[in-house]
Amino acid sequence: MTPVRIGIVSWNTAELLDACLAALPEAAAGLDFDVVVMDNSSADDSVAVARRHPGVTVIDSAVNTGYARGMNQALLYVREGWTPEVLIALNPDTVPPPRSLTRLVEHLMADPTVGLVVPQLTNPDGTLQHSVYRFPSSVITAIICTVPVSLQRGRLARRWWLEGRVAHNEATDIDWAIGAVHALRVSALDGQTPYSERWFMYVEDMDTCWRLHQAGWRIRLEPDSKVLHVGNAAGKQAWGQGRNQRWWEATYDWYRLRHGNAAVRRWAMVNTVGVTTMLDRAKLRRKILRGRARQGTLAEINELQTILPVHKTMVRQPATSYVPPPNT
Repeated sequence: MTPVRIGIVSWNTAELLDACLAALPEAAAGLDFDVVVMDNSSADDSVAVARRHPGVTVIDSAVNTGYARGMNQALLYVREGWTPEVLIALNPDTVPPPRSLTRLVEHLMADPTVGLVVPQLTNPDGTLQHSVYRFPSSVITAIICTVPVSLQRGRLARRWWLEGRVAHNEATDIDWAIGAVHALRVSALDGQTPYSERWFMYVEDMDTCWRLHQAGWRIRLEPDSKVLHVGNAAGKQAWGQGRNQRWWEATYDWYRLRHGNAAVRRWAMVNTVGVTTMLDRAKLRRKILRGRARQGTLAEINELQTILPVHKTMVRQPATSYVPPPNT
């Protein structure tokens, strides 16, 4: 039986964490698994909640070490006489159904060329949550920002995994998936930590997928495993409306790390033109629309105006060093 470590990083998500942990015995039925919860100095009773669940090891940190470092500590926790072959990084705001994690491990171990497997994610209301992407590129940005939404469908949407335009209902190889649920083959990591600690939070999931691809491993979406994911439970608490700015800053740093300063400037130029175009369109729609639609457009305008300066800065200063946000 394949030994499996399930790691969870918690930060002020006690109620969600409780539901997640309660689901694990059936979600991982038939697996030889243990669970380690790394709590990043929660102000609520997350630690007490975790300790109430039998068989759960809890690491109670005095400071918020960030998601990547916290998850590495959870996944690499040493249990004497037991070494996992599969690591499952699981967000506390997930509720995995019966045997959902079991199926992920079965898929992973059935194909020795696969290094990471992810499920289909759903929102609390049962609708699809877009979770699979191509790696960032100027081509994708140009399509999203300049091609009319009415044309972002069919083969174009499937080729580039355009958000909200593709059903995640077929098992397939992918570029990367958000880290709400990652089932990782330990041997594929080749001695490296599962997630880079360069980033406090965000893009560590994309970077892990990138490293696996570079090492020749495949990454799979297996939609016969479906997991409910609330999404952004900790990020919203920490940064609120500033979350998108944080994500973009970290993503630009990742892009620079993997592609260099010149590539960052080119990508930032495309992003600047694209977001400016979208902003102009949104302002025009706001003049025409009324009621709720008009209010929704205002939210879109505010979001675009928030991230546009980030893109412009990267055009002017592509070598700017990334400074992670301080411990929360």
